[in-house]
Amino acid sequence: MLKNFTMALTGLALSSSLMFTATPTVAQSYTPITTEAAFHTLATNKKLWFGKDHILIRKHGALRGNFGGNARRGAWEWRNGYWCRTLTTHSKNTDCQLWEFDGSQYRVTRNKGTGKTFIYTQK
Repeated sequence: MLKNFTMALTGLALSSSLMFTATPTVAQSYTPITTEAAFHTLATNKKLWFGKDHILIRKHGALRGNFGGNARRGAWEWRNGYWCRTLTTHSKNTDCQLWEFDGSQYRVTRNKGTGKTFIYTQK
């Protein structure tokens, strides 16, 4: 009887450990935003946050935001699969960025997907 109890307990412990170790870890999966139409649907007219900083990208090609306590304004256009923005305040440079979306967050990589990456969230 003790032998049967020990075997049952061992089987229960083994099946419990398999149940917990067999669960795969799911990584966030980002999908590239590849068209201007998709970008409009997913990202325009939404306030996007990067820490305490934010940006609002308007559908008609304007943008505004606040970064480091400083107001930022500019214009944007869609070029060959990239969101290209030109600031009219601050550095006034153009940067074409790869945008990706995972259903709740935007992963943005500067310099056509080869530069610094950061995450925008909606609040």
